[in-house]
Amino acid sequence: IDMCDTFILDLIGQVHEATALGWIKHDLRKDRDDDDDHGKRDGDDKGKKKGHDKDDDEGDDAGDDCDLSDEDKQLPGAAKSIIKKLTKVRRECMRGKFGSAREKLRALSKQVNAQRGKHLTEEAYALIRFNAEFLLEKI
Repeated sequence: IDMCDTFILDLIGQVHEATALGWIKHDLRKDRDDDDDHGKRDGDDKGKKKGHDKDDDEGDDAGDDCDLSDEDKQLPGAAKSIIKKLTKVRRECMRGKFGSAREKLRALSKQVNAQRGKHLTEEAYALIRFNAEFLLEKI
């Protein structure tokens, strides 16, 4: 549990660094939580195509930014979404719900794959994907 907690907190810090380096970009067309909200409003099912399970973030729609600090709320949508997912993985690990944590990590990997070359540079993609895979193997 301690390794999971420390690792995820470090990875969240690395997401901040990746954003500062320009590896995670703002979407100028829409500055919201990228694909994180798809499939949650008005019967929109688009998010399911990108690996967002129906119960991935169940019950966490509009008020989901409560998991974010004021600093995090200023980040690009892709970075906010990644941090929210990592925070949820961390919470599940702390509760001992490792199966749920693994499912959330798999959803994160699918999101990162979908954002590769769009909002995530190759550096950000590799950083997040390979760290998520490492954690997935350890829990």
